[in-house]
This record gives sequence, C-alpha cells and structure tokens, in this order.
Amino acid sequence: MILVTGGAGFIGSALVWGLNQRGYRDIVVVDHLGLGAKWQNLSKRELDYVVPKDQFFSWLETEGHRQSIEAVFHLGACSSTTERDGDYLMQNNVLFSKRLWDFCSDRAIPFLYASSAATYGAEEHNFSDAAERTADLRPINKYGWSKQLFDGWALRQGGVKAPPSWFGFKFFNVYGPNEYHKGSQASVVYHAYPQVQERGKLKLFKSYRPDIAHGEQRRDFVYVKDVIKVLLHFWEKSSQIPSGVYNLGTGEPRKFIDLGQAVFDSLGKSSNFDWIEMPESLKAQYQYYTAADLTRLRLNAAYHDPFMSLEAGVEDYVQNYLLQADPYL
Repeated sequence: MILVTGGAGFIGSALVWGLNQRGYRDIVVVDHLGLGAKWQNLSKRELDYVVPKDQFFSWLETEGHRQSIEAVFHLGACSSTTERDGDYLMQNNVLFSKRLWDFCSDRAIPFLYASSAATYGAEEHNFSDAAERTADLRPINKYGWSKQLFDGWALRQGGVKAPPSWFGFKFFNVYGPNEYHKGSQASVVYHAYPQVQERGKLKLFKSYRPDIAHGEQRRDFVYVKDVIKVLLHFWEKSSQIPSGVYNLGTGEPRKFIDLGQAVFDSLGKSSNFDWIEMPESLKAQYQYYTAADLTRLRLNAAYHDPFMSLEAGVEDYVQNYLLQADPYL
C-alpha cells in the first residue's frame, strides 16, 4: 500500500495520477474533502479509499494497515502563504509531520514530504539546498517558517531516529491541472487563462525596481507533471539516493511576460498586457527572482531528465485541460 496525505489536493492528486500511470493501484489517500469540489481531483483515479484527515492516526492503529504500508508521500499541509494562524500551521505543518515521521521511523518506511521554496524567504541570489545552509534561511511568512522548522528538525534526526530513506522537496512555482480548488493560491497560469480567453488582456504586477522592467520579474515555474516524475524517481531509487531536502524546480527562471505570452500563444491570441499596482502589503516582501539550484538533484539523486519548457507546459495545461470540458488529470 502507498499512503498519500493531501492526496486530493493539487500535487497529491497529480501524484496519484502518476502512480496509476506506473501501474500502482493499492493507494490510500488521506485528506479533508469537505463540501467543495476537491473530490473531483480523484474522480478518474484508481485507489482504495480516502481516510478523513481527523481520523488518520486512529486508522493507522489498525494492525493490518500498519504492516502493509510500503511508502508514505506526505503532501498534506496548510499551503497558504498568507495563513496568519501560527498555531494552526504548527499543528498541521510541523507536529503532524513529526508524528508521521516517527511512524515511518519505527516501521522502516520510506518517507517523502513537501517542503517549500518559501523557506528561502526574500533570497534572490543563493538557492542552494545544501543542508548546512538550512539554519541560516529566513522565511518571510509563517507558512515558510513552518516548513523551515520541520526541515531543520528532520535534518537533525539523522543520527537519532529517521526512516530508512527520507526526502523533503522544496517546491518552486508549480502549475498545472488539478489546482482549480486553490483559489487565490493557484498559479499565475490558472489565473491568466480566463483573463486572456475572455478579455484578451492579462493583468500583471508592475515592477518597482529601476533595473527591472514591468514583466521582467523572474520565477522558476515548474509543471506539475515534471514534479511527479521527480517524486517517483526518488521513491523508486530511494535506496540509492542520500536522504535530505532537495530543491524541485527547473533551475531556469523565466519572466512573467514570457508566461503571459505562452498563455496568449496557447489560445492563438495576440498579447495585450495591463500593468497594475502591487498591493502595499506585498511590495516589501516581493521576490524579483527565484531559481532552484539543481546541483544536488542532478548529482546526488542522479535525476537527469529534462524539464518541460514553460511554453510546452503552458500549452499542455491550456490545450489539454483548461480548454476541455473535463479539465482533470
């Protein structure tokens, strides 16, 4: 059995899709489905069942379940960068993760979990994921801090108590199908699509730095299908890869105007941009550049597959999902 927490969410449901693509069916998802449409992320997937998040640890107490789990992908968390409730973040992103870590340690189960590039804070130059840098990182929001806390704790467990193989992934700007429930936290591509389709215009934030023109701000945008390939590589090669925290992006920063142009091109429309004011609350912590350092991903993890270009990823997302009656993986 493969356990996927947050398995009805964006990356979690995409992982279930990827596992199905590889022939895996014995999958249990842990998530809070609630009253919304998040269940549709799993509507075409083959899996055993979904365990409600608040019943998860009591479910784990069942002997048969404990003995049959062969891997845990812990992708469930509060992922809102604007979440203000620190206690909620500690409970969901740190304490829950520690408890699951201990479970995997006790039973020698590989443990793969979601960290975040938000741990880098306002950094715009050095995005190395070397373990020795972790303690020096300064996240600029509570979400990033919660992820930083768990990364640091996990790295300190190496000689104490740890799963046989464990990997944290600092996701950069992930976009792609199954993010529709995320609202304001969904990718720029998702929010750009209806603007371009319906208005023929795209609103993007102005630049407030004299050395960077409007739309020239750069981010490391990574397509969700590439993210899933990396996660599966780590699991299937887990015994050959050193445990630790790894960046997961393309390593190729791209301009926001390039992203917008890719959306226009995918819809066969001429580009037309509106440059809008950035909220004052965002100006002070806005990053003008992010780019994953992939040195350890390539060397330590021996992951050598190329990542999809921004243009190819956006075209696949728009043409094969957003324009379709059924936009789900």
